[in-house]
Amino acid sequence: MIVGLAAGNAAASEWEAVGGLAITETTLDVWNDVIDDLNYSFENGFKNESGSVIPTRNEEEVDNIDRVPMLYLGARKEINDKWTGELRYEYIFGTVEGEAEAVIAGNTPADFVWQKQEAKIDVKLHGITALADYQFNDRWTVGGGIGFYKGTKNKDFEGAIFQAINASGAKVTPDDKDFDLDAVSYRLGVGYEKPFAENWDFNANLDYLYMEIDDEDDGNIYSNGFSYGVGVTYSF
Repeated sequence: MIVGLAAGNAAASEWEAVGGLAITETTLDVWNDVIDDLNYSFENGFKNESGSVIPTRNEEEVDNIDRVPMLYLGARKEINDKWTGELRYEYIFGTVEGEAEAVIAGNTPADFVWQKQEAKIDVKLHGITALADYQFNDRWTVGGGIGFYKGTKNKDFEGAIFQAINASGAKVTPDDKDFDLDAVSYRLGVGYEKPFAENWDFNANLDYLYMEIDDEDDGNIYSNGFSYGVGVTYSF
């Protein structure tokens, strides 16, 4: 969240453009449970329909989703000498992937045929956020807001083992399939802003952000954590 009022010439400006980058901590337990199960299979072997373990090797685990980047761009306007309102576009994104080689043919280690099994999960959210900030002084503010998002989660599982598991109905491991996401976020935080050139300000913020996600694939997902952001403000 970009918070604060511009100092000097910026304080008298009716409209300001804002933009920047934030890194947000997440608690996406449902998605991470899926990732943990996948990593277990990469490390310990896949199970076939009869319950036998299919050996694996050279595994590269999929990282848990514990933080995500967010880019934002928007416009801000003074409401009065203490309050400002802001409307902005936000883009939240992230990709995690991993792989392992698994046996797809052969009865003994001497004649095993190995094939790479690859898994990737890609998440993209596009949102509009409305924010309001209260100015304590020339530098510090407190504020909050609400955002609404739409996007997709793509699951891409490549390899003969994933195809066989999917065909058996034992586990859904889609080959490059998109799932719709709808989300809403709530945030509260503090911000700091300081001019560095004519009409330009640097700003930094610390927010607590809570998000609810409706996932076509996994149902309701909840996340919360701190968001750390930096950006710039331009006063027209």
